[in-house]
Parts: sequence; structure tokens; C-alpha cells
Amino acid sequence: MDTRRTEQLTAWAFLTPALVVLVGFGLFPIGYAFYVSLHKWRIKKEALIGFEHYVRALGDPQHLVFLLLGVGIVWAAYRLRSHLLERGLPSAYVYLAWGILLLPGLWVLFELGLNGLAATGDPALYNGFKVTFFYAIGTIPLQLSLATGLAYLLFKSMRAKGTFRILFFLPYVTPVIASAVVFRTIFSPHPSSLANRFWSTFGFENQRWLYESKSVVALFLQGVGMETWPTWVDSCFPSMALTSIILYNIWVYVGYDTVILLAGLSAIPRHYYEAAEMDGANGWQVFRHITLPLVSPTLFFLSMVAVIGTFKAFNHIYIMRTPGARESVDVLSVAIFDQIFEFHNAGYASAMAFVLFVAILVLTLLQNQVLGKRVFYGD
Repeated sequence: MDTRRTEQLTAWAFLTPALVVLVGFGLFPIGYAFYVSLHKWRIKKEALIGFEHYVRALGDPQHLVFLLLGVGIVWAAYRLRSHLLERGLPSAYVYLAWGILLLPGLWVLFELGLNGLAATGDPALYNGFKVTFFYAIGTIPLQLSLATGLAYLLFKSMRAKGTFRILFFLPYVTPVIASAVVFRTIFSPHPSSLANRFWSTFGFENQRWLYESKSVVALFLQGVGMETWPTWVDSCFPSMALTSIILYNIWVYVGYDTVILLAGLSAIPRHYYEAAEMDGANGWQVFRHITLPLVSPTLFFLSMVAVIGTFKAFNHIYIMRTPGARESVDVLSVAIFDQIFEFHNAGYASAMAFVLFVAILVLTLLQNQVLGKRVFYGD
């Protein structure tokens, strides 16, 4: 009994410092932010106003109920599809039942939920969410695809892997302030900027890059001679300014992902490749059926880190934003910063920050639930 108690006390002695750090720098700030969000709080704490900041930010609570209902119906459709497929029913019947439940769920989610909230809520919040979504969609797939290709090339054929690891990792360890300022100069609208010089070698007109609020699709339509286009073209695609920031983000993080993936590839047992070679598998078959499944845990980890990172991105976006394109590049973290330091409204900024925290938490749980099942952890 004394030995068991001693072991427990020893365990708590080692765990206590980590728990103190977790509570002090993790749980307490979250709880305090929620506390601040319930008050009218500018320079100092004022009146307790309850959930007024959340209603102001999110919009009419009735539409929030529709949003949650739509999410529930879509999730039920996903679970129904999985259940029917497991029972071995014909695919036609499965997808018919899935569609009958999914389509109304999507209508409730977007038409009665999101559209209603966007119409009654804070435009800065929903514009921040939209820009953040564009930023994540434009960054994560291309970043992970490039990193996977580079890591596989290094793993299979190239020499001097240590040197290339260092070269690929340099952008990640370079101070963000310095590299963002350099890229702000590269993507200057001046004709002599590096981006415009490169662009003009292909015969294209100079671009305004970080100063351009039009979407890349609108600029393409303008380039092919169209003078007018639907208004949704600018609202449904990222701006040229945001695209420039996306390119910067890919430059920074593709090397980090490459190094992590290379470590994952190096952990794959060699006898799998030897067996595939003896069976006559070609390069694509080896990559598709051996490399990709065995490196999927690493890809899953990097995708989760990337989703969380893009939704929290701030430093380089704040540095690279310009007055003419602020609305098209201001992710939600920048909008929260402006509420505190430009409008001096800490209570409302805390409410927006807590909404962002909940959104990241929900996305992480969904990603873990949906994509986690596709990860191959071995026999």
C-alpha cells in the first residue's frame, strides 16, 4: 500500500508542473476570455451584459438554431450512409436515401442558418470567417501536396538529403516579421517589383498583388477581355492580395511539412518495397498502395496542424495587409485584433475570439472523426 501511494505521489509530483502550465496558459485564458465577453469591457470592466456580444456577432439566435439543426441533419445523413454501406445494401439505394436526407439538411444549414446569420450578424465576423476559409482552402491542399512530392523525391532518389532538409527548413525558422516584409516588397505593385518582372516575362500585364482586392477569377476574366462579370465572382473566390499571402504561407510551411514527411517515409520498413518490386509493381502502384497508406498518420497530423494554424494565422497577414485590400485579406484573428486596439472593445473582441475558439474546436473534432478513420496505422 505504501509503495502504491509513493508511486502516485511521485506521478503527481512530475505531472504538477505540466498541469500548472496547462491551466495557467491554456484553460485559464479561455475561461477568462469567456468572462470578459460577458461584460461591456473597454479600458476597464463595466456592466454585465450577458450574451449580448454573442448575439451582436453571430446574429439572430433563431438562425443559429437552424444552423445547428442543419448540421445535425447533415451529420445524420453521413451516419446513415455509413450504416447502410456496412449492411451491404446496393449503392443506388444507399445514395438515394443519403441524398433524400442530405439535401434538406444542406438547405436548412445554408439558407435558413448561415444566410440568416450573415444577414443579421456582424459583417466583420462573417467576412473574417469567409477570408479564413479561402485562406485555408488555398493553402492546405497545395502545401501538403507539394510537401509530399518533395519528400518522396528526396526519399527515393536524391542525394545530400541532409543539405536539402536544411534548405527546405530555412523558411520555417526565418523570423516571420523579416520574411513577411521581404514578400511585401516582392509583391509590390511597382513595375520593377520581382513579382511583376517575373509576370511580365510571360507577356502578362503588371499586377497590383497585395494592393488588389479583386478576386483572381475576376482578374482572369478581365484579362481575357470581359468587361463585366457577376458580382458573386468577387465574393466567392480569394482576392489577388489574399492569393499573394497564400503563396507566402506555402513558401514558409512546405519545407516544414517536407521534413516531417521525410521522417515518416524513413520509418517505413524496406521489406515492403522489396516485396512490391518482386511482384512487379510500378512506381505509382508502390506510392499508392504502400507509401501513401503508411505515411497517412503523418499526413493526418500535418493536416490537423495546418487547419488549426490557418485559422489562427495573424502575424504575416497583419504585416502584408494593405489599405486598399484590407477587407479581402482580414482573417478573423485580424478582425479580433482591430476590435481591441482600434475600437478598444475588449468585451466584444473576447466574444469573437471565443467564437473562433469554438469553430477551431468543432473543425478539429470533425476532422478527427471523418478523416481519422481513413488513417492506416498498420496491422
